[in-house]
This record gives sequence, C-alpha cells and structure tokens, in this order.
Amino acid sequence: MLRGRRPRLGLLAGLALLLSAGLLSVGLLPAVADEPRLSSIPAAELDVAPGTEACFPGHRRGETQVLTCEYGSKGPRILAIGDSHLRAFSPALRRLAEEGRIRVTLVIRSRCGWSSRVVENDTRWIRDDCQTWRQNVARYIREQDDVRAIVTHHRASTMAGRTSQRGPDTLKAWRIALERGIPVIALSGAANWPFSGPTPTRCLRENRAPSQWDTCSASVRKVMKFDWTVPAVVLARRAYGPAAAHRIDLRDVYCPQRRCRAVTPSGQIMYRDHQHLTAAYSRSLAPLLERRLRETGVVFAGSKASRSKWAARAVARCAELHPLPAPMVCSSHHGPRPGVAP
Repeated sequence: MLRGRRPRLGLLAGLALLLSAGLLSVGLLPAVADEPRLSSIPAAELDVAPGTEACFPGHRRGETQVLTCEYGSKGPRILAIGDSHLRAFSPALRRLAEEGRIRVTLVIRSRCGWSSRVVENDTRWIRDDCQTWRQNVARYIREQDDVRAIVTHHRASTMAGRTSQRGPDTLKAWRIALERGIPVIALSGAANWPFSGPTPTRCLRENRAPSQWDTCSASVRKVMKFDWTVPAVVLARRAYGPAAAHRIDLRDVYCPQRRCRAVTPSGQIMYRDHQHLTAAYSRSLAPLLERRLRETGVVFAGSKASRSKWAARAVARCAELHPLPAPMVCSSHHGPRPGVAP
C-alpha cells in the first residue's frame, strides 16, 4: 500500500520544491473561480450614504436653508442637486472626488427634487418648505461662478400632476443654470419596487442561493416609472442648444435585458429598501459614471471649447426671455444681473 502512494507523494514534494525555488509560478496553476456570495443583508438595509446627514434637511418643519457637503480638492466642480435618490447615488460622485477626478458640492433635500412642480404630500409644510428650499437653491446657483456642470436626479412620481408636465416643470427649475451657461446632466432613475410587495432584501432572505436570486428581479415595466429625464433634456436642448443638457441612462446597468436585478452577479446587494441604492453598490458605479460623464463632453478637460460655443447662445436666449432695461444685462455666468455687457 505504501508503495502505491510514493509517486503521488513524490510529485507533491517536487512541486513544493519548485515553488520554494521560484521555478514555478502559482499563477500557472489552474485558478479556481470564486463562487458568487451574497453580501450582508442587515448591512445593506442600513447602508445609507455616509456623512450626508449633515446636508440632508427636510425632516423637520422650517428646514429650508441650503446645506452642502463638499468632496474633493481638485478637478472641475460639480453641483449635485436632488432628493434622497441622489443622496443614495452620491457615493459614486464622492469616490470620484476622493480619487481627484472632480470636486463635488452635494445639495440635497428629503422628499424634494430639483423641479418647479409642487410635491404631492398630505402635509402642507412639506410641500411649502420644499418650494422655499427650491427658491434658495436657485439663489445659491446664482451666486456660484466656478461650476462646470450640474448633476441632478430625483424621483418624479412624488410630484403632483400628469407625467406630461414633468419635462416643462423641470426645465423651469433648470433655467437658472442654463441661462448662466452651466450645463445640466440628468441621471435616469433606479428601480422603484412596489410598496405593496416585499423589499429586495426581504426577498433575498428567502432566496439566498445564487440560483434563486433571479426570483427577486422584476421586469422594467413593473419597477421603472416614467423617466422624466427624457422630456426635460429634449426641451432644454431645444431651447438652449445640444450641449446644454445631457442624460446618463443607467437602466442598462440596473436592468440588463430589461430585467431589473436586486443583486449583482457577484452577490452585491443593490437596494437597501424599496427604492434606494446601497452606498456600497453606488460607490462601485464610480468608474462607469466617470466614463459616462466624459461622454457628455462638458465636464472634463477639453470640454471648455464646446461649452463656450453654446454659452453665447445661452446669453442670447436669456436676453430673449428677459428684456432688461439698462444697466441690467445677461451674463453667461450670472444671467440677468447688474453689470457690464458680456
């Protein structure tokens, strides 16, 4: 019996000797693929964008001031304006800032996106405070002079009125930026799982095995609502030129082949509740987001020339919309304001 094992033992001893001598690379040995493994469900349910509570007003009456979170010290400056859905996506922007790609000023509010349409809520102060906050955001934008672009995202289904009004309502809010030559980049939304059903994490609790994960997915038609970014960007381009507004559509990432996932193929849980991305998953989207931002041509180096071409058109459009008596003028940085001609 011992003689039958000698060749195998000798082979193992020989391999060990070659490895110790550096004559055989471990990389040459067949690799064993990592099995998909579901990330922690309790951690996912608590995974809110870290450090954003300080700039996320709207939980109490009277919180209408603009609070900001600042990330990064170099690169073009981005304003990121939106509601809790942009807050959930903000770790991707923050990672790009930490890597020195951009500077980010986060301007967010609970239950209040960057639009002019009143939010649909039974509590009056939530509706009124949202409108006041939006006015303060417009004033804040007017005071900024070093913004390369504005990235915006919100959940439009919380707003009153018909879906056909989403585009015009949003453009009204954007004008404060567009008339100053600041391009707007709208992010399409992630999935919104019906409140009448279980959360993705609850479904995953009952379907932990990789072979069961697809059970927790849903069709685009079921969990993707009307995409307000489409009409808003179309109307903005029609009024201010093709470089004025852009869409970053991430539905191909959230919902490949029109099937919206709750977990990535590697096991990263994507949602912490019915509608908000986990911070960990959002942060993993940073490389993709950088590529999509570069594709717009208005954020990174080399985009200034194309931006200046439509900035002149924005000034002309401003003058058309706002016939101003002297000494009021339109400026690509500040829109209607006292001063010299641009």
